[in-house]
Amino acid sequence: MNKKSLLVTAFVICCSFLTQAQWTKYRFETARMGSPFRIIVSTQDSIGLSNTIKKAQTLAENLEMQLSDYQPISDLSQVNQRAGTGQFYPIQEPFKAILKESLLAYQYSHGNLTIFIGKLVAAWRNARKTKELPASHLLQDWVKALQSPCLEFNADSSAIRLTNSACQLDVGSIGKGFVAQRVLDFLVKSGYPYALVDAGGKISASQVNPQGDVWKVGLELPNSKKISTDFLEIKNQSIASSGKTYQQVEIAGKSYSHVINPKTGLGLEHARSATAIAPDGAQADWIATAATIMEIEDIKILLQRFPRVQVLVWEYQNGELEILLNHGILKVD
Repeated sequence: MNKKSLLVTAFVICCSFLTQAQWTKYRFETARMGSPFRIIVSTQDSIGLSNTIKKAQTLAENLEMQLSDYQPISDLSQVNQRAGTGQFYPIQEPFKAILKESLLAYQYSHGNLTIFIGKLVAAWRNARKTKELPASHLLQDWVKALQSPCLEFNADSSAIRLTNSACQLDVGSIGKGFVAQRVLDFLVKSGYPYALVDAGGKISASQVNPQGDVWKVGLELPNSKKISTDFLEIKNQSIASSGKTYQQVEIAGKSYSHVINPKTGLGLEHARSATAIAPDGAQADWIATAATIMEIEDIKILLQRFPRVQVLVWEYQNGELEILLNHGILKVD
């Protein structure tokens, strides 16, 4: 969860709220996980809303303190610091939940997405600063380490350890979507069922109002009027984007994405990006990331497991936008 990189928000939110005066839209914004963290609530009664929002923001802060690799005292950092020592570290329920979803992502993506690439992520963060490629022998060592099981639970699954010091946790491919969904679920349970949470462009939303109106989300693609003029409609869904469009570095004439292929250790060189709409924020987040790495035919096979997921994959080639896969997102005339 990068606190230093410049993040380009992938979505513009448009809301179709009831016109009656008693329904009011309230917006709240702070910073979490290195990005703007926005909450929008539509309600007839704002009494108690401020207190609920404070609790929601505290929840987001607590989740960040469990899952951030930028916080040296976070649970994730504590696990990483003990990697290869044989020591277990106790974890809380949200940490267990994101691990469970991440292990499923690894399985369903056939190893194209993994959260054990912390060493690779750190090396490429440094490369974006120095404009120098990470040492190839280190990349090879870390990739080799990923071929063996990295994670072990203790007897009652209350604590975990990393089996190799080369295995380091990084939940950047799933974390923001996970947090957005958790905060939305909290708002709904707290009596505010009509809400949207935007964690740095990873969006989870219920419906706009009791009539079931949708949220309209505009997908921003640089230099692409073809898609940016279309609005995507979501209701009780989450949406996320990933890819080279948003973060990249140029080294020795080659451009590398911040998205890393765990099988090569390299940042992606193709100019592919992807958007996923799914029932859950974490799921939308990891599928969007995986879709930038996987072959198109493999993405189609993956989507057979998730009939409620929609995916759009695009790439710039010679300055022109090419749609590589449109699975239920763009309307076809």
